[in-house]
Amino acid sequence: MKTNKIYVLLAIIGTMVAACKKEYKEIGDIPSKVDGITATWVLSSCKSVDKASIVEESLDITTFFYSKNKLPNITFVMEGSLGTYSCDTSNVAYQFFGGTRGPWQFDNNEFPTKVILSPTGSTETIVFPMVGTIRPTDTYLQLDKSVSCGGKETSVYRLSFTRN
Repeated sequence: MKTNKIYVLLAIIGTMVAACKKEYKEIGDIPSKVDGITATWVLSSCKSVDKASIVEESLDITTFFYSKNKLPNITFVMEGSLGTYSCDTSNVAYQFFGGTRGPWQFDNNEFPTKVILSPTGSTETIVFPMVGTIRPTDTYLQLDKSVSCGGKETSVYRLSFTRN
């Protein structure tokens, strides 16, 4: 009789535990990273990060890029499977993008870690590692531009853009 009570008690506990099981709902489709970057982006801040020192120190150099209250901007467009970019860097002290237009691509469209620019008229490609992911709802885009000396990375420009 005592074992029957134990079995009944175990069945009740098992039923209670199963009833408390958390139900997970679908959160929807994974947002397209290509749709996330397709926009016009205006530089909101630029920091120079020292990679040569033991402690990575950064210096905000955004004001260096102001020219008549204008900051560099870049527009990413996707037409079919071809991505193109254009940028307005007129009267800007430094050109990050290697040119004013050309094709662009991610290293992986589903899980991008880099934006790759191929300026028109140049054989050079410019690779910007992404600091974070980009989705259509994001208002900020952060990219790194590496600066090397003697084949060794010495500093990084951390570029923060705001969706325009």
